[in-house]
Amino acid sequence: MIKRLTFMLSLLVSSLTAWSQVIITGKVISKIDETPIPLVTIVEKGKSNGTTADIDGNFSIKVADPNATLVFSFIGMVTKEYRLKGQRHIIVETKWGCHKDFFDSNEIKVYANSGLINTPLGGQVEVATPYLLFGGVIKGSYSYQTNLDHNELQNGQIEFSHFISTCDFDMDFKWNYRQVNFDNNFDSKAYSFETDYNFRNVKLIAGYTQLSFDRIEAVGTKALSGVLIGFGATLGQPLHPTVIGKVAWYKDKLEYQASVQGGYKRLLFFTKFYKLNSFNELSLGIGTTIGYRIKRREK
Repeated sequence: MIKRLTFMLSLLVSSLTAWSQVIITGKVISKIDETPIPLVTIVEKGKSNGTTADIDGNFSIKVADPNATLVFSFIGMVTKEYRLKGQRHIIVETKWGCHKDFFDSNEIKVYANSGLINTPLGGQVEVATPYLLFGGVIKGSYSYQTNLDHNELQNGQIEFSHFISTCDFDMDFKWNYRQVNFDNNFDSKAYSFETDYNFRNVKLIAGYTQLSFDRIEAVGTKALSGVLIGFGATLGQPLHPTVIGKVAWYKDKLEYQASVQGGYKRLLFFTKFYKLNSFNELSLGIGTTIGYRIKRREK
């Protein structure tokens, strides 16, 4: 008799437990672009029951309490707790632990330049590709300043930005070209291969550089090699200026470069300083940015 009562009691408790369970259905989506996030793990907080979202972010889970809290977790995603409050079907927005927007892509920048010392007239153009599927943004820039006589300052650069990118670290690779023709004094051409190591708002710069230096009154051209190091920092709102300083060491010469560059909305500005031997230039620039998008052709 006792065994029968025990069996019936156990059956009753099991039935009540099963009857009291509530089925919750829902979908997990990204807070950024509302796309579904697959394979997210969902568990009832404080319990052992759980499930996993399917490839479309959909899930179904049984809970004992209609006011229970569900915990959503996935590698690289910020863990989120969601209180049901009696809801039977829910849409849960989550976000990744690191989301980086590359605002320097899909842009064309045009500047008017003025050198305050030796090259008063000039301009600059910069072009950036969309973010590439294999990672990174390719940029190209060219700047030219002159006094319409013997003085010229040119700067060209090809850059592969964000080639290596994580939440706290970013790497850029650059090829840079500088040319100076100075008042029948000397002509120079410098080439450098540089790597930027970006740690959030601070960057360290290291590279290898070559200089071809031709003094007008002397015979022959000096070909020099050296190292280049630099430091940079990005400051806060509203202009978000980036401050960069670089110096290149050659056998008997130093080459200095410094810049402050920023902008507000579509208005851009920069201040640059360049020094090599007896040539000095402080340049000011003001410009605008033009965004673009490449449309895919459907066949």
